[in-house]
Amino acid sequence: MITNTGKNIIGKYLLGQAPAYASYIAIGCGPTPLDTNDVPEDASEKKYLDFEMFRVPISSRGFVNENGIDKIVLTAELPTEERYEISEIGLYSAGSNPSAGVYDSKTIFAFTATESWQYATSAATTAIEPYPEALDGGSGNIILTADPVFKTNADNTIFFNPSRASRYERCRFLNNIILIRGDQADLTISSESDETLDHFVIENDSNHIRLTGANIDLSRNSPKDKLKLAFSLVNRDGNSASIPETIRILVEFSSPDGTQYARFEGELNQGSSGNLANSEGEYNTLADFQENRYFVISKELQDLYKTENFSWEVATIVKIYACVITDESGEVNVPSNNYYIALDALRLENTQTVNPLYGLTGYAVVKNENQETVIKSPNTSNYVEFRFSIGVS
Repeated sequence: MITNTGKNIIGKYLLGQAPAYASYIAIGCGPTPLDTNDVPEDASEKKYLDFEMFRVPISSRGFVNENGIDKIVLTAELPTEERYEISEIGLYSAGSNPSAGVYDSKTIFAFTATESWQYATSAATTAIEPYPEALDGGSGNIILTADPVFKTNADNTIFFNPSRASRYERCRFLNNIILIRGDQADLTISSESDETLDHFVIENDSNHIRLTGANIDLSRNSPKDKLKLAFSLVNRDGNSASIPETIRILVEFSSPDGTQYARFEGELNQGSSGNLANSEGEYNTLADFQENRYFVISKELQDLYKTENFSWEVATIVKIYACVITDESGEVNVPSNNYYIALDALRLENTQTVNPLYGLTGYAVVKNENQETVIKSPNTSNYVEFRFSIGVS
């Protein structure tokens, strides 16, 4: 679908006022793929992908007649080395927004080995152990390790079990994920004072993962620019039909002594079906954990919970807390060890730097018979095409 921004830029291109209307294809992983009979939501007002992974320059352009319909075909080559799972595609007039400069949209964390995340408890901070082998030992569908935090690959064979694949437990951005067991933190909701009303409280004995020496300067970004966290919910026993009540995730950007911080707080509750994000990238707190386990939570920078006089210059430590809450065994609001949160990526989306010659000009969600993501395997050569029909109305 051509967006309203795209129509505007194409008009300027035809008048010679814009250098291009489609120079790059953007690849994303945010939404749930569609069935062939599904009618996609109206994307005319869409400004950016739900969760963009990368962009590639368009290498060829042409025409094709498909089932009697003339279409413009734009083709680009995908990166060779990395692994991606694709669920959305967009067209951009340029590779980046030249007006935004270094404060443009970007991936902040992808939870790769080079980022040196560690597991932190009240007793010690230790390295996070990798588990590249099959998590179920090659048979069954149960995660055998009981480690509270570990690293593995998104293409681990356990995630291709039909029960897990059908509810999208597999992460999509690159091939590196960190899993946090659902009982590693106890995040409650404060109601003791107006100052902390509706914000998370990190209860005693809550563990987290942390990254030191981080260099994250968002001070020049607009308060309405957004942070997006992509992750999935994973059952320890993939054969179990159990679903939790609530997921809570807290990403804290803090000073070394912890006295200054900005907190990204995300909560999802069992209660509805469908994609979380709308055309503006906002999300509601309801999700159907039975049907979909891959999520993108979006927060404007101005909605982060900050200490007084917080400055991004002091934020050199990043901590991530996660808990999965159930009412198992009649106990309400208890963090459960029957689930893991699999962290995929954290992204900054610059939504406020306006450039009349730059923007998302076309958008589509992946559609196929089985509602599957399109997997781009590592160390393979692949091409992607974006087609849209042309006509007079």
